[in-house]
Amino acid sequence: MKKFFYIFLGVMMIPNVLLVLSEHQNLWTAACNLLLPLGLYWLAAASSHKFGRTVWLMFPFIFLAAFQIVLTRLFSQSIIGVDMFLNVVTTNLTEINELLGSLIPAVAIVFILYIPMLVMASIAMRRRRRLGASFVNIQRRLAAVCIGFGLLSGIVAHNGSKPMRLIDDVFPVNVSYNLCLAVNRYWKTEHYHSTSKGFTFHAQPFQTHQTPQPSQTSQTSQTPQTPQPPNKTILLVIGETARAANFGILGYERNTTPKLSKIQGLVSFPKAYTESNTTHKSVPMLLSAVSSVDFDSLYRQRSIITAFREAGFRTAFFSNQRRNGSFIDFFGKEADVCKFIKDDAAPSQNILDERLIDYVKREVANTSQPLFMVLHCYGSHFNYRERYPRQFARFLPDVAMEARRENRQNLLNAYDNTILYTDHVLNRLVEVLRSKGSEAVMIYTSDHGEDIYDDGRHFLHASIVPTDYQLHVPLFVWTSQSYEANHRSIVKALKSNSGATISTSLSLFHTILQMAGVSTPFFVASHSFSDSSLVVPHRYFINDRNEAVLLR
Repeated sequence: MKKFFYIFLGVMMIPNVLLVLSEHQNLWTAACNLLLPLGLYWLAAASSHKFGRTVWLMFPFIFLAAFQIVLTRLFSQSIIGVDMFLNVVTTNLTEINELLGSLIPAVAIVFILYIPMLVMASIAMRRRRRLGASFVNIQRRLAAVCIGFGLLSGIVAHNGSKPMRLIDDVFPVNVSYNLCLAVNRYWKTEHYHSTSKGFTFHAQPFQTHQTPQPSQTSQTSQTPQTPQPPNKTILLVIGETARAANFGILGYERNTTPKLSKIQGLVSFPKAYTESNTTHKSVPMLLSAVSSVDFDSLYRQRSIITAFREAGFRTAFFSNQRRNGSFIDFFGKEADVCKFIKDDAAPSQNILDERLIDYVKREVANTSQPLFMVLHCYGSHFNYRERYPRQFARFLPDVAMEARRENRQNLLNAYDNTILYTDHVLNRLVEVLRSKGSEAVMIYTSDHGEDIYDDGRHFLHASIVPTDYQLHVPLFVWTSQSYEANHRSIVKALKSNSGATISTSLSLFHTILQMAGVSTPFFVASHSFSDSSLVVPHRYFINDRNEAVLLR
């Protein structure tokens, strides 16, 4: 039992050791991160003679330790954040299965470390093995000494040049705090329908080409009666995990966008950035009037789809992703027609984004009133190899490989093929809109980007410390000839602002409204990149705790 006691302490401290090494903590912070948790684990382990029972009582911390090891395997650094906990409840089984292959080594390590320990604890309980009284007393005293040195280190670190905070820097205190925030946020999301009840944009079509002037925001339950706006089609296409760095039209060395590069009327924005590297926050910001600086107001507002409905547009939302109980689901349901095309598919069935085009065709052909559509694609989400048909496998080899640093070139090839396929899908959508012959606009951007071991360490997205690859996203606006002819000032502003730094999270809502000719008190002209008065914003990133962090 004594040997088991020390093994338990050693295994529990593995996440702390990994974080000290990966986060490059200074001496005193590292000392606190090692000594204080060790002392607390030590004291807890020695709290009872029935050590087997104690181990099982500490199962929540064992689970967090195992989770942290898996996360370290994915991101090489970062603690378990609020968003990571929320991803557990907003990520569907299909996405989990796609990632499972990459997680096998980490999961195997976790099983090797923690399952035998739990089995040994169960055996000790069954056989009623106990720690001796003298041993327990000695361990309690040693634990107290360890805690004392840990607290002393923490005081020194807190008063240093880079002050340490327990809720930020010490595992598992930081992770436990994040878990509490995640539970609170999940509760608020579940009650969204009641907190946003009665919200209105007071939207209506404006009859001139002048920019509507913002006025005081009003949130009453009565929807105004509005006249029908001029016939036009506005299509917003939201990509998934597409990073700007791999688009040929934006300067990438590979020609991944041969069709987009030839489209007349397309304006690209090379310096577009999202304010979040997670889907469940980035997409709601794209579809609403909120950004990172006021994100929590999202729980009281509706999406841009409601604004278009108020203004007399027919609205449609089509998604190639599965429902996950997030704001994306809620916003989609605001539309006149909402379809998650995987609802009728088997959990393992892979559906390509091109399927969405059929729904767009149907709406364009059968709708005589002004139309606003949102497409939520699956784009470049891992596993990349499954996001495109074989005829788009231009960059080879692209065989399905485990996500490891040494497989980067294969992963990159497959990822580039997803961009090539996205290029094809967007081109077909332009053809559909052009065929209608009326005023039409298509806007494409991605929720966030992706890391593909570019620095040898990081993979995927949603890490607490984002990289430029996770935040730098593609942004394109296509306008039909008739739209350009009738809205020359808007198109001129688009072209003029194409070289500006754009926050998609902040600007997309206002830009779409202006281009569609929809007026609302929520509109801010200086946020719209289709307006000559655009003010280039400071770059923000909404961190794991929903705080807006200014990026330098």
